[in-house]
Amino acid sequence: MKQQEYTTQDMPPRPSRRFGWALTALVLVATLALNVAAGLLFDRNRWFVDNTVTELLTLPHTMYTLTDEARGVVEKYGEPAMREINQKREAEGKPAIKTEIIFCADRDKLEGNTLMRYILYTALALQKEFDWIEVSYLNVEKNPTSAQAYKATTATHIYPSDVIVACGSEYRVQKSTGFFAYDDAAQTKPWSYNGEKTFAAAILAVTCAESPIACLTTNHGEPVENCQALMDVIRGAGYKVQLIDLEKDEIPEDCRLIVTYDPQRDFYGYGNYGATGESEIDKLDAFLDGAYSFLLFVDHETPVLPNLEEYMQEWGVTVRRGTDADGDKQNYHIRDTVEHMDSEGYTPVGSYATAGLGATVTADMRKVSYPARVLFPNATALGMSDSYTLTYQEPDDTTGKQAYQYGHYYRNGVIRNLFDVFTAGQNAVAEIDGTSYEVTTKENVFKLMTMASENRTVQESNYSAINDASYVCVCASTEFASDEVLTSAAYGNADVLSSALRSMGGEILPVDVDLFKWMDEPVVSNESFLPAHPVALTVCLTVIPSALIAALGVVVTVRRKHR
Repeated sequence: MKQQEYTTQDMPPRPSRRFGWALTALVLVATLALNVAAGLLFDRNRWFVDNTVTELLTLPHTMYTLTDEARGVVEKYGEPAMREINQKREAEGKPAIKTEIIFCADRDKLEGNTLMRYILYTALALQKEFDWIEVSYLNVEKNPTSAQAYKATTATHIYPSDVIVACGSEYRVQKSTGFFAYDDAAQTKPWSYNGEKTFAAAILAVTCAESPIACLTTNHGEPVENCQALMDVIRGAGYKVQLIDLEKDEIPEDCRLIVTYDPQRDFYGYGNYGATGESEIDKLDAFLDGAYSFLLFVDHETPVLPNLEEYMQEWGVTVRRGTDADGDKQNYHIRDTVEHMDSEGYTPVGSYATAGLGATVTADMRKVSYPARVLFPNATALGMSDSYTLTYQEPDDTTGKQAYQYGHYYRNGVIRNLFDVFTAGQNAVAEIDGTSYEVTTKENVFKLMTMASENRTVQESNYSAINDASYVCVCASTEFASDEVLTSAAYGNADVLSSALRSMGGEILPVDVDLFKWMDEPVVSNESFLPAHPVALTVCLTVIPSALIAALGVVVTVRRKHR
């Protein structure tokens, strides 16, 4: 039988290929648009799908959720303060403001870093809980000037890992390391996350707590009129600056830091009293017993100050001296002809401590490829007092902890430790009257900045305690804090000083807040960000679009097959 032949005119019409391509493109564009819209919606409302198994959600402390204690303290103190702030602004015809939590890197970069993700999600939980808290992001790597308003001086740096908490003109720059507690002084292995406590303290500081006072002493010949940049850095660290005659004036109740810059006369004390009969040494000692801090600047021309130096020896610090040709004691004058920033070597560049308490001061500065140079012009050298024992800390390969040395003191229940922050370079020489007197060696290092701490453990609850420490920081160069050096963006002096001030003075919470969270606890819970029916919402936004697209594909395939 002859097979019937068809011409092209007899064949049924075929659907246009252009229509098929157009439909495919339309589906792809619609899917992409739906994904973008859903992403924006989820991001705006802090909706996340919880991947944690059900039993983990019953734990009393999960890493990414707000505890009742944190929520309560922010609500009790921060909320009324914000209400009062905005009522005053309304009366003045000004718009309402919010407390801002500002991250200094893009969000995707924060979420890609394990530790920064903890901090980010706590901030987002606070934003979700309180409508007067707002989270935002800067990119200080691409746009360094975006954080200019939060710098103590133009020379200070804001790092991508920093977190800024701000309200109006008040702000606090928090280092990311401050959100964790560490097993080692080098801060390489965090054992707990303290983000809620750190955020609560910063929020209260910028909303309702008066800034603490830093007092600059004036009655020992200190040239405080030349300390404008130093005062600016202190203010930038969250303090109010106030001058004080330590002999005549009482230390203010809310003073947390005393600064003595380039003293030319001794402190009264140890039986040598002035006209008032007051012992400044006793005042300073009682002040430091209150877990506060003292910052002292000296140099190669600072005269011998017997009372002050005797007291500093109790904190482990001495000024190193030698005998000149006339038999008189003279301060060392440090010279480094290799690592220096002047023609003769009397502006040595300090060497960063890389372990111990001193290293925590500069931890963020040392994370960059080329840490900023820190200058110590016309410096003397600091040493460790004889009452301290040189202690060697063994390295730990499992945690990456480096070996280092520090001074240790224990007597009558008092524990103090002395750490290097900066030392002179390996080519440094100590001169007296322009003649080499002593050279540095591995065992004999010239200290340029030291920090001593007295540790006191204060029990907060049955489960946690804090180290309520006092600090004494001594810098061997007064020109370290000169206006010229502190305002120069070429050097890291302003950053060091800012970090040291923050290390020595933490914020005080008005109530006990037991908020530490162990790092070995399962940490993938996001339930505080979820709406009431997360599973149903997930199904709606994933299954239904997929089903519609699949059904449309079946219809198109069938129609093309039978036409």
